[in-house]
Amino acid sequence: MDKKVILYIVLGIVVLALLLFTIFPGMIHAVKDSGIVGNNVLDKCKPAPGYTEEAWREHMGHHPNIYAECLS
Repeated sequence: MDKKVILYIVLGIVVLALLLFTIFPGMIHAVKDSGIVGNNVLDKCKPAPGYTEEAWREHMGHHPNIYAECLS
């Protein structure tokens, strides 16, 4: 009986995570850009793969609180 409860809890967490990532797909990039997960402060000013220098500067301009030191 206890195994079923644990299974339902784990299943609920997985479904909730999938719903969040479906509804807010930019959440993954926001966490990555914030520097919380695996980003080095020096690397975030360099264009990400697939971006031109101009496109990356435009992207950083949309997030001045994250890229303040890159935009100065």
